[in-house]
Amino acid sequence: MVDVADSNSGLDISVLIATYNRAEILRQTLESMTHLDRDGLSVEFVVIDNNSSDNTEEVIKSFSDRLSIRYLFEPQPGKNCALNKALDEVGLGRLVVFTDDDVEPQKDWLQSIISTSKCWTQYSVFGGKQYPIFPPCHVPKWACHESSSILLFAKHDYGDKEFVYPTKVFPFGANFWVRREVFACGLCFNENIGPRPKNRIMGSETSFLKLLAQKGYGMVYSPRAVVGHRIQSKQISIVNLLMRAYRSGRGAACIGTLCRKDLFDKHPILWYMIRIGVIFRMVFRFAVSLVPLAFQRPGRTLGAMGLIGYNVESFIIAMKR
Repeated sequence: MVDVADSNSGLDISVLIATYNRAEILRQTLESMTHLDRDGLSVEFVVIDNNSSDNTEEVIKSFSDRLSIRYLFEPQPGKNCALNKALDEVGLGRLVVFTDDDVEPQKDWLQSIISTSKCWTQYSVFGGKQYPIFPPCHVPKWACHESSSILLFAKHDYGDKEFVYPTKVFPFGANFWVRREVFACGLCFNENIGPRPKNRIMGSETSFLKLLAQKGYGMVYSPRAVVGHRIQSKQISIVNLLMRAYRSGRGAACIGTLCRKDLFDKHPILWYMIRIGVIFRMVFRFAVSLVPLAFQRPGRTLGAMGLIGYNVESFIIAMKR
């Protein structure tokens, strides 16, 4: 639990970054952070090494002369475990900013975060714009499709005006921030989901933000606070796209309530039969949709794969009850 009284009250912003075995990618990100406009701001960058076996620690500490940077080590696998480590041990600034180890923020990113927070004083949760930065290689047409850009490359763009997010729409994980008071009641990230070396289930930040929404926190979108998401060549593949859709479906099942819980409670055998039927139907739809996928229309394929993941995970959750 975060004790607000023990937080670093003189610090304007704490930027939290979890990382695992991506030392060179992280180096580029930290280099971009050195170019941020920090005039008049007190900022600390907290990088949590999630049990890396490469030279991540060396890279982080090499920036100590150019950034106010703190190194933490979390041996328990999982991005959310790493973030919770920081929340437990670090004196937080007035604003706690969450981002990733593969981003390139615009120069005015931190200043925009501060100014947006000052304009919307009645709100405590904010999200900014994200766009993909593709590597210098051929980018297939399907990768530029809106559904692919959002799911695979974390594109988050709702235009150029600030507004309050609609219900059930949340910021994305590489560019959101909260006032530190949000953590005063002991809120933390769900360590059963999120990026990890094995059995990855998407929904890390969504789970946390959904919890905040349930507690009555409204959220503000700011197009002024912008980060680019650097895409690695190996990410641009159909297999990776489909796996993300599947993991996203699993995450939706974990974050939400059990699908048709009322039916499960009354007629569990019927519930299992329906779920199996839905899975087979989605597999068939997925197979059929592979044809239009070849013609650069991935939306239907991703929807089918997401529903497969959702129903498989619902089945697993029900079996554990």
